[in-house]
Amino acid sequence: MALACACGGSEPSPSEPAAIAPEVIDQPPVKIAASREPPPWQHPCAPGETPSAAWRFALIGGPFEPAQTTSREALVAKWRAGAIAASDDTAAALAGVLGERGAGAQLLDARAPVARGWAIVPAHELSPAWSVIAVDGAHPLAGDGALAVPVCDARGNIDPAKLTTLVMSGTTALTGRTAERIDDTGVRGTIGEIAPFFTSADLVHLSNEVAFVRDCHPRTGQQPPRLKFCARDRYIDLLAALRPTIIELTGSHLTDYGRRSMARTIRMYEQRGWLWFGGGRTQLEASEPRLVEHHGNRLAFVGCNAVNWWVKAIDDGLGTANCDWARMAWQLQDLRRRGYLPIASVQHRELRTHTPARDLVRDLRGLAEAGALFVLGSQAHVAHPWEVHYGAYVHYGPGNLLFAQYREEQREASVDKLYIHDGALLTVDHVYVRTEHGQPRQLRAAERRAFLAELAAAAAAIPPPDPWARPTLPTLARERPDSLVVHGRAQRLTVTVPAHVEAGQRYPLVVDLAGTEPARDDAFVVRRVGGFIVKRKRRPRGAASADDIADFMRAKYPIDPRAIQVNDVRE
Repeated sequence: MALACACGGSEPSPSEPAAIAPEVIDQPPVKIAASREPPPWQHPCAPGETPSAAWRFALIGGPFEPAQTTSREALVAKWRAGAIAASDDTAAALAGVLGERGAGAQLLDARAPVARGWAIVPAHELSPAWSVIAVDGAHPLAGDGALAVPVCDARGNIDPAKLTTLVMSGTTALTGRTAERIDDTGVRGTIGEIAPFFTSADLVHLSNEVAFVRDCHPRTGQQPPRLKFCARDRYIDLLAALRPTIIELTGSHLTDYGRRSMARTIRMYEQRGWLWFGGGRTQLEASEPRLVEHHGNRLAFVGCNAVNWWVKAIDDGLGTANCDWARMAWQLQDLRRRGYLPIASVQHRELRTHTPARDLVRDLRGLAEAGALFVLGSQAHVAHPWEVHYGAYVHYGPGNLLFAQYREEQREASVDKLYIHDGALLTVDHVYVRTEHGQPRQLRAAERRAFLAELAAAAAAIPPPDPWARPTLPTLARERPDSLVVHGRAQRLTVTVPAHVEAGQRYPLVVDLAGTEPARDDAFVVRRVGGFIVKRKRRPRGAASADDIADFMRAKYPIDPRAIQVNDVRE
């Protein structure tokens, strides 16, 4: 596995490009053959000739399709009975594999999701709005499988060297009953049923919401109103068995046992070579994108916590990242301009129903509209549905993966596996689990059908998404939104960068508290947006001071500390 990583992304690039017209973020289907040439599957192999590639096709269903696999025999029967939709070209291509298709539904628009029934499409034309159904257990993007047409003197439509699989999972908290299970049956006895889904992926994301604490007693401190969670050090072996690449640190309970425990937990990840995002040793580290490259697919992970002010988990130092929606939207657009595929994960409001709340829908769809490829609500202890909005896969909450809670609705969950090919998200696979006495197991067919019916009903209860719209990158401007956290509250800022920023150079800073300083070609100019209220004794209401802002700007941007000017105003 080739893996490269870097931290950063908000500091101005070495040379800011000139303003450009808005452009549409698009992921067109992979183009293999010129339109005037016959398709590659019409390049038959001569007797004895070795195929040069395969032209793969995929069997698909609707977004909450309960069938995950079918046999080749059952597929052939449905195909010949005309029960599977396909275009004329697809039917002709598969005639030698499945036989002649019976008269049935025509798939005229390959983009249109399948509401009922099944269809077959070329694998490179897949959309995350569909569910892929494996044939004899073979996924069309993991190998040639049953729906592959061998071709000679032609390229295939799926290149394994350009494919990345990424697992995105829900809540992990190795405490309570989950801790009991680990102590009683060990790592293999706890995760044996779900581990293959993780270990078969190229990259693995885990959202671990609890710090590792010396002398942890994982059953104490878990009764309302005082909820405190910790994990024993040895439980990290369970995370390691899932082969994680990146750990999300947006959880509200990571600082339950103080900053030192969270810092120590980060060191444990660092020692194992795991990356992290959405939290960190400083708010700057926490809010920066984490960059990962695999098989030519450039991914960027960003995350934040939108609701944990009330538990006082946000601070100006070590902790989880504060959700600044304007800054995150700018980050997503900036990452898109730089050729990255953004993955956004948010700790949002926790619910006890499958139906996502209006503010959860609004905020996660907003990230999709800004340019995210995949958006996750990692807060959910009760599973929520998914959808495609503005071309992005939005999952409002997978539910508990490794966190044993008591309510029935908190026991079932899903885990996502993204198939990203040549810079496009083609499909998302799932494993569906149920936690029993701290151990997740896969749902049986009847359970899976009932669970997906509940999620489909929840999806129907919210305003419909716009799956085929595409985000637009606004005209590039020198102004950008930002924010800093001071005394546990966020101060929004507007930062205007110099006309040209060169690598290795430092620039003057103007802290414009009066709001009257014009943009300068040779300096950074920063203004406050609104104020904040700090609920501490002897601390007046107000906004971040000039010193607060200057310290933040020096830490994040290339500022010359000898050239800081404050444009003050009497308040």
